[in-house]
Amino acid sequence: MLKMQFSDTYNGLIRQFLLHMLLWGLVIILGASLFRKVYIMPGFLIGWTSSLFYFLYMCHKVKKSAELPQGKAIASMRTGWLFRYGFMISILVLSVKIPGINFWAAVVGLFSLHIVLMLQAVCIVVSGLVTNVGKSKINL
Repeated sequence: MLKMQFSDTYNGLIRQFLLHMLLWGLVIILGASLFRKVYIMPGFLIGWTSSLFYFLYMCHKVKKSAELPQGKAIASMRTGWLFRYGFMISILVLSVKIPGINFWAAVVGLFSLHIVLMLQAVCIVVSGLVTNVGKSKINL
């Protein structure tokens, strides 16, 4: 029962985050086309796509680790870091080596996962502050 509830909640949060990643990508691509900075699009799309794959890989590892015993789950997570960081470094190296790819746009795309996570955290904090305005008993 608990694992089924975890799975439903987990899948819902993944879908929500993927939607936010898609919105982030669309905002950047539309902004680049609006301001005629088309040359950054290929680099951003390479970084954004790799960030998306990185997120999906981490989701897979977390779900797999939730089903494993504790010792095997820890070992699985520890061995996966080399693959994850190697993947990110290879994307950055490819963005330098491939002509026509803007390196800094690829870096921004690669950190899309972190940017979206930070924006979600800011929204959670701000919504918590807004709902709790005036409820504090502290007088300054």
